[in-house]
Amino acid sequence: MISGALATPAAGTTVVLWRNLAGQTSFHQYSQTTTDSSGKYTFTLRRGVVLADQQYYVTANGSRSATATQEVDALVGLAASARSTVVGHAIVLHGHVTPSHAGEVVLIEVRRGSTWHVIARAKLTHGSNFATSHSFAQSGTDQLRVVLRADSRNLQSVSPTLRVSVKA
Repeated sequence: MISGALATPAAGTTVVLWRNLAGQTSFHQYSQTTTDSSGKYTFTLRRGVVLADQQYYVTANGSRSATATQEVDALVGLAASARSTVVGHAIVLHGHVTPSHAGEVVLIEVRRGSTWHVIARAKLTHGSNFATSHSFAQSGTDQLRVVLRADSRNLQSVSPTLRVSVKA
């Protein structure tokens, strides 16, 4: 939701919302509304519309607001073919990134103490999916995550942590 109020309250004033998506070179008219009796306005964005970094401003009565920047994380998922395995036995780590980042590379990381270490890299398919097999060298419970590096559309994005139990 984007909302505000005009400096000089007036009911029924047309307010135009302008948007610039990451990667675009200029702003485009996105929506318009009118003010209420106290000069306030609201734009409600549909669910699923904000998938990439973008900037907004509004215009009304020949005036322009400041530009607001919205930075967005991608949604990164991680799953495993098994949540328990034995040392030396490979499992498949797979997932999906929304919005599509087809062709980009994600990093699969394991936590050792307080530090994350890259254990694999996987290229996202045309459908923005990835899969790679990995075998563990030592027993214990490993915490894994996937990282999509920041790009022109999204901030660096990280999956929720996945735990895998590795037995000797």
